[in-house]
Amino acid sequence: MANRLALALGGGGVRGLANIGVLRALEEAGIVPDIVTGTSMGAIVGSIYADTLDVATVQAIIKKFLSSEEFVHKAHKLSFSSDMDRGFLDRIYGTAKKGYFFYRFLFRKSVISPELFFLEMDRFIPDKDFSQLKIRFACVALDIVSGYPEILHSGSIRQAVRASSSVPGMLPPVRIDNRMYVDGGWVETVPVSAARALGAGFVVGVDVSRDIETIDFKDDIKNSMDIIFRADDIARSMMNTLRTREADFIIHPQVGSADWSDFDNLDDYIASGYRAAKDSIKDLKKALRFRKVRALLWPKR
Repeated sequence: MANRLALALGGGGVRGLANIGVLRALEEAGIVPDIVTGTSMGAIVGSIYADTLDVATVQAIIKKFLSSEEFVHKAHKLSFSSDMDRGFLDRIYGTAKKGYFFYRFLFRKSVISPELFFLEMDRFIPDKDFSQLKIRFACVALDIVSGYPEILHSGSIRQAVRASSSVPGMLPPVRIDNRMYVDGGWVETVPVSAARALGAGFVVGVDVSRDIETIDFKDDIKNSMDIIFRADDIARSMMNTLRTREADFIIHPQVGSADWSDFDNLDDYIASGYRAAKDSIKDLKKALRFRKVRALLWPKR
């Protein structure tokens, strides 16, 4: 158990594509995980990797889908965001005057039709049971009823990844065994706890969350909603900082503050993950060697 290496792939919409670049750099360095966990986009990437153990295949599958004319058309039409970022909310409240989003927010459990999103996603998520994967995999989702996070690691992979990726308000909660789940990024952006639960002795976290930067209050805060969502961004960032401290090593790709639906530069996000991991290889290998030596000299009893 002490030597089991896990990759905890973080969520963050399109920024989560940086996970692919991280996997590729680690693969080139001969670092192969025993366990992979994911949240939201990290769950999507992680599930395909755990099924194939081939980063090139993961990249090809996801890029083919996200670059397809059909998906791009739908994404631009909906212009939704997993981060609930200010630009997205401005568009919603502006459109709400016409009644469309206003109606959906008040009278439906999701803005986006689940058939529109999930059926498309099912095209490339493995239609398998967790036990059929090549390495151990788990993803994190939030039980919206109990208020507790859940580590999903058995049963249908598709259902679990759906749950981990179901953005609150944008997509409806996903029912699994009479529980209702939404995007795990609201409680654990980098799923370190899931990696520990699967028996990892060394956890490498990939954090693609947005950095909180100082704003201009006069220019950036226009109304009470701006204040509410600014406070929410800060709270989630602080929680993420505290949770990622549980990892043994963190890779933080420089992906900026991209919106969920910024699908125009897919290669840039993948490249940012590759660069960040490549720059971290020397330190990571050093940390892994130290962990191995410590385990030999002072084994846990």
